[in-house]
Amino acid sequence: MVAKIEDGYHTSDLPDRLKLALRVADAVISDPTGLSAADQVALRKEFTPAELAELALAVAMAAGFSKAAIAWGPPPAIPVTEVPTPSSGATVG
Repeated sequence: MVAKIEDGYHTSDLPDRLKLALRVADAVISDPTGLSAADQVALRKEFTPAELAELALAVAMAAGFSKAAIAWGPPPAIPVTEVPTPSSGATVG
């Protein structure tokens, strides 16, 4: 199912509930006014208020963390210590 989540998902064979959740995610990320009146009615029928809050908050937090990670940049280089793995015929001692 994940492979079907891309631009044009609304015409895919994904379940309607998932398509509706994706429209909510798109609205939270890019256009809060993007949900139609029909979408809003469908949301109230398909999701409980708690589920809607969880969906919107999860999407908003993921988008926020993503923006923060981009703004902060990658972490500084961390030194790596390589320890060779002993072979099956090696002895300890």
